[in-house]
Parts: sequence; C-alpha cells; structure tokens
Amino acid sequence: MLLFLAIPPLLASQLVRVDVPDHPDAIATSHQGSTLLGPPTDGAPYRPAPIPEPTGTAHDGWTATEALEALGVGPWHAAGIDGSGVKIAVFDIQWFGLEQHATLSKLSNHDCFGHRSCALPIDTLRPQFAFETGQHGIACAEVIQAIAPGAELHLVRVNGLTALENAVAWAVREEIDLVSMSMSFFSESFYDGTGSINRAVDGLVDAGILLVNSAGNYAKQHRVESFFDGDGDGRHNFEWGSEYLPIYLPEGSTKVSLNWDEYRRCGATDLDAYLYDENGDLVSRSTRRQSIDSDNCFPVESFTIEVEEASWHYLLVHRRAGQGAVKFKVMPRRGQVYEPTPGGSVTDPGSHPHVFTVGAVLADGYWLNEVESYSSQGPTAAGAAKPDISGPDGLTTSAYGQRSFYGTSAATPAVAAALALMMSEDPDLGPRGAALALQANAVAMTPVWAEPDPAVGAGKARLPPLGEHHAGCGRNTPLLMLFFWLPLSAIRRRN
Repeated sequence: MLLFLAIPPLLASQLVRVDVPDHPDAIATSHQGSTLLGPPTDGAPYRPAPIPEPTGTAHDGWTATEALEALGVGPWHAAGIDGSGVKIAVFDIQWFGLEQHATLSKLSNHDCFGHRSCALPIDTLRPQFAFETGQHGIACAEVIQAIAPGAELHLVRVNGLTALENAVAWAVREEIDLVSMSMSFFSESFYDGTGSINRAVDGLVDAGILLVNSAGNYAKQHRVESFFDGDGDGRHNFEWGSEYLPIYLPEGSTKVSLNWDEYRRCGATDLDAYLYDENGDLVSRSTRRQSIDSDNCFPVESFTIEVEEASWHYLLVHRRAGQGAVKFKVMPRRGQVYEPTPGGSVTDPGSHPHVFTVGAVLADGYWLNEVESYSSQGPTAAGAAKPDISGPDGLTTSAYGQRSFYGTSAATPAVAAALALMMSEDPDLGPRGAALALQANAVAMTPVWAEPDPAVGAGKARLPPLGEHHAGCGRNTPLLMLFFWLPLSAIRRRN
C-alpha cells in the first residue's frame, strides 16, 4: 500500500537525513537513506536534510520568442522536428497548482518523496512543505514544451536527497534520455564533484542518461578564503584587514552557510560562524561541534536569518580547533557578499564532471550580451571547467504570468530541449553526442586561441544547421574530449 503523509509546512525546518534505508522514523526513504521529521529516536547519526533550492527567479521583462530565436529553433520546427522519440524528465521541488495547468496536468507525473517507487502522482493541492508551494517546476516544463513539444515529458517531485535517489532509480528503470534539473544543493560537498548528491547522480551517468543541470545563481553570493589568523586570536583575518565579511541581506528570510574543505577528514578543524548587524549586535550564530571522533561530523555551519529591512550584516569566522590554512566558503542564498569570489560558485550537482552544467545569458540581445552577472562560474574546487555551456534566460511562461523567468533555472530547460531536437533529428546521436555537438556549435565568448570563459563554458548555445552535427563558428570541441568526459560505462548507444 502506498502512503502519502501530510506534514504541516511549518515543520519543514526540522527535516533531517540519516544514511539508513527504511529507518523506522522515516517519512520518506530510498535505497541509500531516509528523511525524518526530527532527530532519530535510536541515536543514529543525522544531519539537516539536504533540500535543493530552485535556481531561477521571476521578474517583469522579456518574451520567450527571443529565446527561441537565440537558439535557432525556427528552422527545426519548420522541418517538423519537435523532439519526438526523446524522453525527458523534469526533476523539481515546486509543482504547486499543476492540476490547474491545461497542458501539463495531462502529462505523466511522479512523486519520488511520497514513495520509493515514484508511483504516486504529485499532489500539489496539499503541499507537505512550505518550500514546495511555488511553480518553478511548471515554468521549467513549459520552456521544454515550447522548444521540444513532441518530446515525451515526465514531471518528477524531487524535494531533497532521498527523493533524488528515488528519482534516479526511477529514471533508469524508465530509460529516460535527458533529465532537466534547475536546482542547487548545498553543503554536502566542497562543490568538487564528490559527496552524496553527486553519488546519486552517478546512477544516471552509469545508465547513459544525461543530467542537464543549472550552474546556480551564486556568483555574487560566494566568497572563498583560506583561514588566516594573523594576530592569533582565533578569528579569520580577511584580506582587507578586517575580521568581518560584509554581507548585504535583503528583507525576509535568508540562509547562510559556511563550509570548509575537510569532508574526507571532518573534525581536523572546527569553525564557528557569528553574524552581527550594523549596530554590532549578535543576531545569529552557528557553533556546531566538529569532532574527528564523532559519527555525525560534517564540516558545515549554517543558520537562517530573518531581516526586517535590507541592510548590511557582518560575518565573523572563528576557529575553535585545528590549524593550518583550511579553505572555506561562505554562501548566503540571497543578497550579496562584499568582494565576491565568482570562480568556484557552481553548486551541486552542477559540479559533477559528467553533468551538462548550464550558465545563463539574457535572451533579449543574446548575441551581444555577456553572461548574467549572477550566473555561477567555475572552475570547481576539483578544477573541472564549469559550466559546460550557457543558454538563454528571460523567458515568459504562464506559471509566472507577465513576469519573465530568469536565471540558470530558465536556461537549463532551454538547453535540454535543444538537445532533444538534435536527438530527434538524429536518433543515433545520443544524449552525450548531442551535448558535444551543441558545445561545438556554441558561440564562444573569447577568441579561439584563448582559454574558455569560466563564466559561460563552451559559449552561448545555438542549434547547428539542420543535418550538421559538427563544429560551427564557436569553439571546436576536440573528439579526444569525448573520452575524458565520458566514463566507459556511458560510451554506448541506447535503443
């Protein structure tokens, strides 16, 4: 019997993750672990449940027609190529009001949190958690339908790590070709292609399924440092001579995270985070104990701050234990940090080496525009060049009405749909072959003799001329790159 548990939205902040399948306290479970509504009663190690955040926003603005023109979709549609024969799944956290959407409500949809099988339909009339009440997933699906209306589209509820693990297993069973996911996971790794989120994605890679994922919108909200305590008081000294990092926080609720590069040896260093307002008053802190002897050690400190009026705040990083210049990252989800570090701001699973990671360029004036200033940039902490490509954002959808859909969230389904058109036109191309061809035809932002722009990847995505799946006027992608990019298990065609 399949069960759907109604959890009050206000309790969402209490969700925790245990890496134990079928835990007796679980409200959702996968083959790898469980999500619980609060700490486990048996004392099992736990941590805050990894909850993804949509990487898109809605603002007044532009039209989707310009995005279609930017990708060069017109000739493909005129030739009757619409994505037929390609199976695409949209993994997302927000499907609120799906039943009221005339077109999308008729599509196959799957709740991968409600049951491990993903057999339950998404119940968007009774969202379990407050963070699921938006229409982000609907907007992403609309973009795909506009570009590849003939593709077989599946809508999948993925609201955390446990649901992601179930969704991956479902996609493998259903022989999905492409997964479009416009979401960011935080603090499960140092954004270096490792960690629980990327391990889940390995299942897609091994099955030859291409995950097209947003790079993130955090270029202005990311600061990376190596701990330096010049005066020996245990407090990090920033390069401008202060012990405080200014962070501009907008009105409302914002989560701020501090994590450091000790996921493989957690407990060697113990950092704490303190946030002060403009008056010097302490308004939030995170002082979890990181101990090398603990089964529940994670090199992360995080807190959520409620701000009544947009203003500057000041973060102090204190080292309780450890030594050496450990690298750490500060990343508020909203606002902006002082002197941000754009490089390395790509989030998980965009950091995965075999994920097709997408940056964003405004569709209106696409050919002349630079990458969006907020679009997350590489390289990753492991040195991987990300994003892989950039696509158009600023798209009109019925989900957002007169407001346009911005961010790498909007660019990601546009790129996924472009890949579907290429695969539909040439069924032997395969998902990764289509991705390489799209990269080869991208319009580069730098001269061919220069290094690729870490903000835009191979360049601005555009469809090649019909019947041509080779390098266009952009930066050519060497054939040898194929063997570095693809694991042996994925170099195969699927019937």
